[in-house]
Amino acid sequence: MEPGRLDTKWTLWTEVSILTGKKMYASKVECWRQNTPSFTLEALGRETAALSFVTSLRIAKPRHMPLFDFLRRGQSTQDAPQHLLRPTYLLKLIAVFFLYLIAGKLGLSMPFTSGNVSPVWPASGIALSAVLLWGSGVWPGIAAGAFLVNFWTPVPAQAALGIALGNTSSALVGGYLLRRLADSQFRICRLRDLADLIFLGALVSTSVAATLGTTTLFLAGVHAWSDFGTAWRVWWFGDAMGVLVVAPLLLTAREVGRIWQARAVETLLLFLGTTVTSLAIFSRIMGLSVRDDVLAFAVFPFVIWGAIRFRSAGAASVCFVIAVIAVWGTGRGFGPFVSHSTVHNAVLLQLFLAVISITALTLSAVMSERTQAEYALRKLSGRLLQLRDEERRRMARELHDSAGQMLVALQMHLSAVQQRISGIDSRSFELLIESASMLDQVINEIRTISYLLHPPLLDEAGLSSALQWYVDGLVQRNHMAIDLHISPNLQRLSQEIEISIFRIVQECLTNVHRHSGSNRANIHISEKRNQLLLTIRDYGKGISPELLEGASLIPASSGVGLRGITERVRELGGEFQIRPASPGTIVQVVLPAVARADVDDLADHKETAGRVKAKGNSA
Repeated sequence: MEPGRLDTKWTLWTEVSILTGKKMYASKVECWRQNTPSFTLEALGRETAALSFVTSLRIAKPRHMPLFDFLRRGQSTQDAPQHLLRPTYLLKLIAVFFLYLIAGKLGLSMPFTSGNVSPVWPASGIALSAVLLWGSGVWPGIAAGAFLVNFWTPVPAQAALGIALGNTSSALVGGYLLRRLADSQFRICRLRDLADLIFLGALVSTSVAATLGTTTLFLAGVHAWSDFGTAWRVWWFGDAMGVLVVAPLLLTAREVGRIWQARAVETLLLFLGTTVTSLAIFSRIMGLSVRDDVLAFAVFPFVIWGAIRFRSAGAASVCFVIAVIAVWGTGRGFGPFVSHSTVHNAVLLQLFLAVISITALTLSAVMSERTQAEYALRKLSGRLLQLRDEERRRMARELHDSAGQMLVALQMHLSAVQQRISGIDSRSFELLIESASMLDQVINEIRTISYLLHPPLLDEAGLSSALQWYVDGLVQRNHMAIDLHISPNLQRLSQEIEISIFRIVQECLTNVHRHSGSNRANIHISEKRNQLLLTIRDYGKGISPELLEGASLIPASSGVGLRGITERVRELGGEFQIRPASPGTIVQVVLPAVARADVDDLADHKETAGRVKAKGNSA
């Protein structure tokens, strides 16, 4: 692409703003020439600075874009002008501009604000979130919004330019640090990324805006140099509070919508309780207003509730509601943060918001990581159970096809020896017969072990035949009375479900034989509403109370049987319950009834899709 065309495309999006600014400037000059009272030299200077700032965007050539290309997500600088002309990019710029403008006006209306130094600056959270979500290319929207917010205040136009530069640089620096130095896949639900947001995003990057903005105000004479340290601390902590309160809410905006859909009633109760408690502390709407600083933390139960139940999205939403009501009530002179000096009250309000935000976000991140660890552990446990079943199948096949066949051959050889040997003493002949009998027992034992490891009927005839064979063998070996009832309309299920049901029945009957003291058991399997219901009952001495509470409370000395059942059922998305009976114990398992035909059709569909894709790639 030619440089001239590149520059033309680059500056096209600013033409409307520049022409509008020129018309406003010309009308103001004409008013000044006519000495109308609606115009002053100071206003002329402010309009000239505004026009110069907007026009300066025109000369930002694409060759300067590598400075901000660190968040462009795989786009080259040659594609930057085309990217800037896309409607989605322009819409993002407009959204960032208006959100920053609105948040900036709200920030300047905060209590204890003096000379554009606000104790809570929500626009900083919007700017950092925009850079993290949409990349550094949204900096013109941040810069324009930051400039106009301060331009419409009594500060000089040069000061507004300096503040806009500081606020824009702060967002870009924060985005760069979080993307490059922290982790390219930034997620606030991780404890490490949350720590990076607090340290790099809220503390380090906001110092850029505080330093440039405060210095600009003092150079412009808005504040006295003797108050520089106090103003810098209030500015820096105010921007940090904006990041901690607003940025998490925007970064988890999608999750907030899912919360309302999944748990609407609980979410409504949470926000209702948070709102009522916050209003009781920071207003007189509820008929009282708290004056003790410590009582402000009465909102902590709701912060913990939101963090534990709804993770980062709930914690961010609850903290945002509390922050809005706290700032609003403090500005009206209510609450525990109005009894001291102005700076002291501002610091107390900032510390309060910092404590609840960091606590809620940290707790939610810890809970999220714990949930992820439990999920990974469950997946590993399910995989181990699957590997154990595969190993049992392999061992059963090896015993049957290798060792079993060799023993059968040995038995045939002994039988041939018995027929051919003659003239030996009776004792030797008896030993030969005993050896043949022992070999026959070994063959039967190996065959039984092989079938128990993995019965061939389970693959060939299905669950009903395999369970019937297992129950008959158990009754014959252990002299038990077992009543097996399987619904006659039960069809073939998926291999995973059939194996799991067989293992569950096998484990339960083993426990009945070893621990219950009963020789009776009932097994009932039925299908209802696409769910498979398995019920096993014995008539023994019952089960200990700690085992009735679930697998999480099962002592390690009790073995892995019940834990294995729990993991199998959980892996299949079912329900597992143990409850006492009179007498005995009832084990109930509910699983989704996935027919084997459905699984086969799905496998055929995937195989066909894979072949079509392979043909497409080869073509």
